Amino acid sequence: MLQGLHAAAAGMSANQSRLDAVSNDIANVNTTGYKQNRVAFRDLLYVRDGVEDVQVGSGAGATTVGRGYAQGALQVTDRPLDVAIAGPGFLRVDTPDGAALTRAGDLQVDAQGRLATRDGALVAGVRPLPTGADATVKIGEDGTVRTADGQELGRLQIVNVPSPDGLRPLGNSRFAETAQSGAAVAANPPETRVLQGNLEASNVDMSTAMVDLIESQRAFAMASRAVQSQDQMWEIANGVKR
Repeated sequence: MLQGLHAAAAGMSANQSRLDAVSNDIANVNTTGYKQNRVAFRDLLYVRDGVEDVQVGSGAGATTVGRGYAQGALQVTDRPLDVAIAGPGFLRVDTPDGAALTRAGDLQVDAQGRLATRDGALVAGVRPLPTGADATVKIGEDGTVRTADGQELGRLQIVNVPSPDGLRPLGNSRFAETAQSGAAVAANPPETRVLQGNLEASNVDMSTAMVDLIESQRAFAMASRAVQSQDQMWEIANGVKR
């Protein structure tokens, strides 16, 4: 009976993890460059029952299996500092904690004229823009940044990793390389292109996310009722014993 209580509680915990992941996806459905969470379920350890000598499951557990890196929809903004990456790859940025990768291309110019993301991470590989150049800057499909009169300021570092599933999420649509992802290398044009005046939307499909949310809520409720049933059975058993 105690095993059943553990299995039901494990089910509640697993579905709570899935609910958290789906809720985070829904909250970021309008976040530029956001990549959805992927959660999978796995069997917990089977144990052999000492009385009946049969294997009894311990329930299910939730495991985060990385992010879904499918391309989000491209949205035309015509804003000179908006860039979207068409194809695989990430924009390398520098943060106080080190280099990071992102597909959120809603850039801005900071007080020193440097290209930066909305949350202040500096874009690698580009010199500061001359005053007033942010409205006329040209960014080519290979990431080359030029002023309106053709002065080259550098190139956006568009890179890719051998196994994106191994990237470590850092928050704010940023990721860090790991041993599992492999080292970042330059992305290959023309498979990967930089599109100025575009942004990549979140790749969360709202209808699918809502179905997942309802499914997880119902599974959580069922596991909760199983815990209540186990508790009632324990209460009956204790009453018989007295």
